[in-house]
Amino acid sequence: MDFAEDLKREGAKRVLDLGCGAGRHSILLGKEGFQVVALDISETALQTLEARLKTASTDNVALAKHDMLELPFIDDYFDGVICTNVLHHGKLVQIKQATREVHRVMKRGASAFVVALSTADFRRGNGRKLEPNTFVFTEGDERGIIHHFFPRKELQSCFRKFEITSFEERMIPVEEGGNRAHFLVRLRKS
Repeated sequence: MDFAEDLKREGAKRVLDLGCGAGRHSILLGKEGFQVVALDISETALQTLEARLKTASTDNVALAKHDMLELPFIDDYFDGVICTNVLHHGKLVQIKQATREVHRVMKRGASAFVVALSTADFRRGNGRKLEPNTFVFTEGDERGIIHHFFPRKELQSCFRKFEITSFEERMIPVEEGGNRAHFLVRLRKS
């Protein structure tokens, strides 16, 4: 994971995995020696991660059940934040609140890596529309889950308090036709 190498070069110690899910990144970062806080709102995801940690050969991962709108940490706490395929799960006002919270809990000079949906994603428009570019999926594995699809400038605007060090859009063709489309963003709190 390139982000882990960047964190090492920066001397990072404490990392937040925001919306950790089953903990793929948490375990990887823990094995690399970082003190990881794996945060998710899903009890099921955290139970899965807890079970995986029993055989993962790392004691560096602490679990926290919480949403991303009011993070339960003091200001300037984390040296790094990873947030993959999580930030887009909300309405735009919630997403902006979450980005303010991420900024608040990051130390000055800390880095973040974010992966978020692009409007070029083939699933945009699926489900029930809540607001522009925001839909609740009505079928499949993510039924009932909100997805916001970002235009480039809107996502950049969400990160206006950060220095954007890298911003790219990645397209992955899928069998159903079209592409899965995500923005991969690296940020620094200046």
